[in-house]
Amino acid sequence: MSPALGSTAQLTLSRRPHQCTGWQRFVKCAEKCTEMFLPGREVDFAAFIQSVTFCIIITGFYGVDPGTLSPVDVAFMTNALNRHSDNTSRRIPLYPDELYAMRERVCRWVGGERASQALETILPAYESMWRLAAVTLAYANGNQHMHNAFLDFNENPTQKQFRSFKVKNTRPSVEAIINEVLRLHPPIQRIARKTRYPLWKRLFYPAQEIADIGAVHRSCVYGTHLETFDAMRFHPQHERPVDIQLLAFGHGGLSCAAEEWAPIATALIVAKVMDRVDNVGFVLAGKIFDARMYRNTRIGWDGWVVRKKEKGKVS
Repeated sequence: MSPALGSTAQLTLSRRPHQCTGWQRFVKCAEKCTEMFLPGREVDFAAFIQSVTFCIIITGFYGVDPGTLSPVDVAFMTNALNRHSDNTSRRIPLYPDELYAMRERVCRWVGGERASQALETILPAYESMWRLAAVTLAYANGNQHMHNAFLDFNENPTQKQFRSFKVKNTRPSVEAIINEVLRLHPPIQRIARKTRYPLWKRLFYPAQEIADIGAVHRSCVYGTHLETFDAMRFHPQHERPVDIQLLAFGHGGLSCAAEEWAPIATALIVAKVMDRVDNVGFVLAGKIFDARMYRNTRIGWDGWVVRKKEKGKVS
């Protein structure tokens, strides 16, 4: 884990993160970045949450002033990172000119000494966090109990609030909501590791073992009604409480560096967006989100928009 990300992880996981200077700065960055990308009229939801997420990563983790970021540069970076993710899945390298342009912008923001390391950590953080934030917002859209949980976290962004179940333990915590999104839509779909068979057996067995995380997360160890979104399955007093670790960020030596801090950091992004896209000044409009339809959460956002409400007009 990079020094920047490591220090942030320590802050978010401390007993009193709201008393830590770094976490307080991260909260302020989340507020400023959300405000920066609110539309004058209407914006594609995926583009909005991608821009907000990238802005928060580069400002919150690397100490960049949000005011120095050009929305045009942010849009270039998110589009390039999206292409990188798509190309990686198809094993197609990025064009050198595009890599140079990405590095030039990151170098301008964080300095030449940190640019290469920053690029290596920005990609997995961005890839995990924007999709987790987008899917969480989609599930919460129109669900008052989820909204209330995130708005409480927005007002009091502490680990205790993150983990607190609501309405006398009958409604999920922010952490449980995030965990259920990760269960149904893990950012890492599969993990591979080298097999450990004796040399003479390797002729008869594959060189790698592949674990399908999506399939594991829909196994009976996670309870019943496994295709249904039910964050209360993570309550310790649930009829079949989940007592096994999620594999959403991989496992062991193959785990993603974002595992420790991404859930609470992304929850803060969701909370800040909900606070501003509140159906008063701005509204999130989109179709009903179905867990079975969205295995690949990079796509499927056509028709989802963040829209500024006109005075006197009911959406």
